[in-house]
Amino acid sequence: MHENMKTASLVEITSVSVNKDLPQNERCAEFKRQIKDMHNYKSNGIKTKAVYANNGTSIEDCLRGMMA
Repeated sequence: MHENMKTASLVEITSVSVNKDLPQNERCAEFKRQIKDMHNYKSNGIKTKAVYANNGTSIEDCLRGMMA
């Protein structure tokens, strides 16, 4: 696949909107649903790749902390 097509298919993280009144687990699920690929997305139009340490905090725990 052409690189521009890959970038074009990425979700812009600033367009993700989650209802803060939902319970925490539903907010996490909604964020995951909207972002589609939690490791590859755009941030202000810039292709972003999230990398996590094998021995660090899980992505789920990070999301819970952000949405608490």
